[in-house]
Amino acid sequence: MISTGIYMMGSMNNSVTQVIAHTFFLALAFGTQILSPIVSTRLTGVGFFKLGTAIVLGSLTLAFGVDYFMAPALTTIEFASYLTLLFLNLIVYLFHKDDKSIFMWVVYGLQILIFSVLVLVAFKFDVSWIQFFLLTMGLLGVSNFAMILGHYYLVVPKLSEEPLIYCLYLFWGILFYKVFLSATFLLGEGRVFLEEGTMKGDGYMYNWLFISMRVLWGYLAPFILSLFTYKLCRLRSIQSATGVLYIIEFFVIVGELIGVYLMTKHGLLV
Repeated sequence: MISTGIYMMGSMNNSVTQVIAHTFFLALAFGTQILSPIVSTRLTGVGFFKLGTAIVLGSLTLAFGVDYFMAPALTTIEFASYLTLLFLNLIVYLFHKDDKSIFMWVVYGLQILIFSVLVLVAFKFDVSWIQFFLLTMGLLGVSNFAMILGHYYLVVPKLSEEPLIYCLYLFWGILFYKVFLSATFLLGEGRVFLEEGTMKGDGYMYNWLFISMRVLWGYLAPFILSLFTYKLCRLRSIQSATGVLYIIEFFVIVGELIGVYLMTKHGLLV
């Protein structure tokens, strides 16, 4: 069933821009947070972990600001979740050491739990939207995490390339699953948006334009570039790989913003 769009639900505003911004910043924060254990702080030092935490704090603050000032009203659970996550990340930023303590693992577990509650409540337990959000979160998170990790090979030259390779494996898994779901949707109930003369969505021409850009920029370009990144990582040319990861993240951001727009306005799962 085609989703009616989250902007028609619950406490969310009818502003497409507000929903896109909220979804993007929340996905970036959650995606970066959940991936933090991929590389041990013993190997990178706490500096890398603090850099990731700073990105989470910034993205969370922006998501909270968008919701607080642009949405009609935040629920008590949403408001408490935002404040608790900001507090926990601030604690981690200030007190995390090179060796991750049991206390910090407990805090990490709480962060993931509260993030999950926030997502469920924010998207009103809508299965289609939650699935869409989690995949967007995964793709944004892993591309951003890999890009900032690449920089840290300048700080820790002896760091193994395996964490970066693992990020690429995860990136491919999420990307292929998103492509599968998009193809299934467009070949099924979404075909009506691509039929000649259709007035659904933004109309025949603009539907093709947006969906083509979403596929070419958001799926095809990042995949091709990720193959180059993999080869460069195996050659231990990490600086070059990081440069390509910058471009991958750019395409992923553009592609996911288009995807969130299509999902928000028309319920298109692409």
